[in-house]
Amino acid sequence: MVDAFRRLWLVVIAVLAVAFTFYQFDLPALAKVLPTIPFGFLLLLMSVVTLSVFAVCCVRWIAISQLPWSLSVFARVYCYISFVIGASIVTPFQLGELLKIKFAHQSGLKLGKSAVNIALERILDLATIAALGAAGFIHLHTGSVPLSIGAVVALIAAGLMAPMMLQAYVGRLGETPWGARMRALVGESLPIGRLAIVGLATILKWGLTLVAWVLIVRTVYVDFSIWQGAFLVGAVTMISILSMVPGGVGVQELSVRAILVGMGAEPSQAEAAAIILRLFTPVMVFLGLAHLPFLYRKSDPTGGKEPHG
Repeated sequence: MVDAFRRLWLVVIAVLAVAFTFYQFDLPALAKVLPTIPFGFLLLLMSVVTLSVFAVCCVRWIAISQLPWSLSVFARVYCYISFVIGASIVTPFQLGELLKIKFAHQSGLKLGKSAVNIALERILDLATIAALGAAGFIHLHTGSVPLSIGAVVALIAAGLMAPMMLQAYVGRLGETPWGARMRALVGESLPIGRLAIVGLATILKWGLTLVAWVLIVRTVYVDFSIWQGAFLVGAVTMISILSMVPGGVGVQELSVRAILVGMGAEPSQAEAAAIILRLFTPVMVFLGLAHLPFLYRKSDPTGGKEPHG
């Protein structure tokens, strides 16, 4: 029994979360709100934002892996990144990095030589998620725009500086056995130009996500501000990741409802917003997995050249 629970505990958590969501949501009131929502427009918005995020993540991964800037490389990496994002959404902890490495090798894509640079993408995502949540929280409680923007800048800068701080730490280890092992793992840091592209692409990715969430929530809760949206995106995304439930199923809906009700929305409005935001998951998964047929090609995306900075 214990062994079975260890294997299925994520499924158990997801089922319990979904069951509690159905218990918590007022389904008759929700049935009155949903028909008034422009689902056609929202699905179009989600699709455009999803494809835009795929493209931005493609640029970011080319910069991280130090691949050449060419149309052929962009096309291959775009298909690869799109598929991996779609697949990673439904994995525990959204383990996109493992999928990136696996499918990069299978599809012939060259990765950067630094494990830290490969992890930089997730480090920056987490830093930006935390930055959005912190900025929204600060603005909601103080009304200070400078403090909110300062929190965003500080947390994103900390994410960008993480590889450099690790490089400095490894340098202090000198020629010790531990230092040699760490140098082999860390490798060379990204050139400043590539690092700047990675940072800007991360900000653009989450900026697009924030705008989409705000527009979606405003279809049912008009008085929803960009700062409220920042806190909602940051808090809900972090909760979903920490829950380790694939796609945050059930967990995301409960989190969205609780936060929006706390912000002053009617329960039926908050529940409708949670249902609509959930549509983002199947849209991203479908559009991501749709790139799979274009992923496996025998041609080398770098034209036989080694990655360069």
